[in-house]
Amino acid sequence: MTDESTDEARSRRGRPRDPDLEDRVYDAVLEVYWEKGWSGFTLDAVARRASVGRAALYRRWESKGALVVDALEARSPLATPIDLGNLRADLVELAVQLLQGYRGTAGLVSLRVALDARVHPDLLGRMMETLNKSRLVAARLIVHRAQKRGELPESADTTRVLELVTGAVLSHVIFSHRIDGADRGDTEDRVYAESLVDAVLGGV
Repeated sequence: MTDESTDEARSRRGRPRDPDLEDRVYDAVLEVYWEKGWSGFTLDAVARRASVGRAALYRRWESKGALVVDALEARSPLATPIDLGNLRADLVELAVQLLQGYRGTAGLVSLRVALDARVHPDLLGRMMETLNKSRLVAARLIVHRAQKRGELPESADTTRVLELVTGAVLSHVIFSHRIDGADRGDTEDRVYAESLVDAVLGGV
């Protein structure tokens, strides 16, 4: 093959795929959204922050909303499936994951998206439905399995149980402003989660 043919073949193949592109883009999405909110969030800003070409983003994501959804789904506070065999253990693990997840950038951004959706319901309403659906499905499975095992009556209000747990967790994250060490924090999170779940199940 001549040098000219080799150059032509390389041109047709294009640049090699960047295996770290999605991770860099998702990091950039969270950083840009946290700093600028929906109004200042653009694909161009993400491309600059992630050091990728704009064309690469436009080829993969049809809109900035789709990109935000993908980034939050990839870094979701409920990323790990939970099935420990009983309702109390599952709800405690759910609470711990939420506590730790909402303190991270992805969790904080998801809260900001929820607030922005109240201002821009026509733009962000469907995005929040998409995000909430996947999270609610994961959480509802915990309660539905407990009902099948006989730990909860079939008449139990699934939504109310989950609201009591997730609402208390969210309030705790927003108002506690915890800045202690990771090891101590993990222990405190579990102690708090256990006391919260016991109170919820006692009420149920």
